[in-house]
Amino acid sequence: MSRNNDGDKFKNIMSIGNFTKHAVENFEENIVEQKNYLEKVNAREKSKDDN
Repeated sequence: MSRNNDGDKFKNIMSIGNFTKHAVENFEENIVEQKNYLEKVNAREKSKDDN
């Protein structure tokens, strides 16, 4: 049982790491490629808060 639980924990940590890696890569690409990217993200977040 313990070995199975350890494997599940590792898979969960690995998937979180992959998600984070891809999120950071996506963020970096958008910062480089898009003008005013942070302002767009900020405006989108504010509009979510208003709803």
